[in-house]
Amino acid sequence: MNITDEQRKILKKHGVDVLDAVDDTLLAIDDKITEVGFNADYSLNEKGRELQKLYDELYAAN
Repeated sequence: MNITDEQRKILKKHGVDVLDAVDDTLLAIDDKITEVGFNADYSLNEKGRELQKLYDELYAAN
C-alpha cells in the first residue's frame, strides 16, 4: 500500500490501524468517519473532513 509517514500519523492520531490491504484500511477509515466525523446536522466536522481527505488520497494512490 502506498502511504506516507504523514498519513500514518493522521491515522494513528484518530486511532485507525494501518492494515495490510488498502481496502481494509479504507473501510477502517470509513468506520471512523461514521463514528466521529459528523456534526449534529450530519455535515462533516473537522475530524470528518481530515479523514475524508485522507481516504480520498489513499484511494487515488492505491
